[in-house]
Amino acid sequence: MFFLKQKLAKNYVNSRGWRTNQKYIVIESDDWGAIRMPSLEVYNTFLDNKVPVNESPIDKLDSLESSDDLKALYYSLGKFTDNKGNHPILTAFHVVANPDFEKIEASNRKDYHFETIFETYKRCKATENVSKLIFEGIEKGIYLPQSHGREHIHVKRWMEAIISDSEKEHLAFKNKAIISTPSKKCNNPYLENYFAGQDYSDESEYKEIEKNIEEGLNIFEDLFGFKSLTFTPQGGFWGDHILKVLSKNGVLLACGQQAAPDFNKSHKVVNKFWGQKNDFGQFYYRRNVLFDPFYNQDLDWVNKALKDIEIAFFWNKPAVISTHRANFTGSIFEENRIKSLVKLELLLSLLLKKWPDVQFISSQRLAEIMKNTIK
Repeated sequence: MFFLKQKLAKNYVNSRGWRTNQKYIVIESDDWGAIRMPSLEVYNTFLDNKVPVNESPIDKLDSLESSDDLKALYYSLGKFTDNKGNHPILTAFHVVANPDFEKIEASNRKDYHFETIFETYKRCKATENVSKLIFEGIEKGIYLPQSHGREHIHVKRWMEAIISDSEKEHLAFKNKAIISTPSKKCNNPYLENYFAGQDYSDESEYKEIEKNIEEGLNIFEDLFGFKSLTFTPQGGFWGDHILKVLSKNGVLLACGQQAAPDFNKSHKVVNKFWGQKNDFGQFYYRRNVLFDPFYNQDLDWVNKALKDIEIAFFWNKPAVISTHRANFTGSIFEENRIKSLVKLELLLSLLLKKWPDVQFISSQRLAEIMKNTIK
């Protein structure tokens, strides 16, 4: 019954709104640039201190992308082309900043400071060439950054967490890690729920988010040399108030899956459909294919994704594949990256065989296509 409902829901979402006769494949991947688990040594430090990070796939496997991660990803994507000669292109939804732990500590954890991701990359030998590799990926047409916010934390809540009674948070701060595994000794677990940077529960948070988003989009343009035409909020938590800020800064396309916050720490699920236009002239789209092997490498992610793509194409929709950086990082456990890339290559091989007329495009290109075809 569960799978039947899931299939009906996918058909319903894909049946609504804008259509295209082209078979577009868009690969979207979240969380690039964000600090998570710094190293295997730090991972083992958490385990030694009875913080069960091994029980959370994202804490166990996700880390700042390394040069080896990007080289391996580029190699896999470079093996394939569509009938127009385009490689699969990963639209990498990037944050552009991370907490500056040294400056925050120097203020006795009273003041928040951040550094750009290019500064973060320089701090470690494994990541010091990542900024250069990003531009190489852009030039090759296999990697394109888009905006995922300024940093992948809710700043106010994270600052409250690092001065709370959470032993886990103090250990994480000391080791420059940001993890989601809850602390059993924290008296206020809500403080540790700080990964949705665009969520809010009071008016002060509401206003700070708008400032944060605008600053993030400006930094994005400074770092990469172009504006982000698309935006995906962290965890799907966002309010309509950010649309004006996004529009002002050039964003044309926004993710149509929304958990809209209110001031009671609850959320209303709002579904926006393909091509739906808002008051600021922006369009909505939907991610309609899931590919996240890092959650469980034993699941048949390839055939699951192929079925999702088939439903999307049946309703004349682009197939927008949702995935996460954690699938492609191997700094903690290299076999995670190896296994995920094997599955990705198999997926690309099979979809090209089944639909030889597919076109690989980025989310930015999808935004341009929708703008030009929707009245």
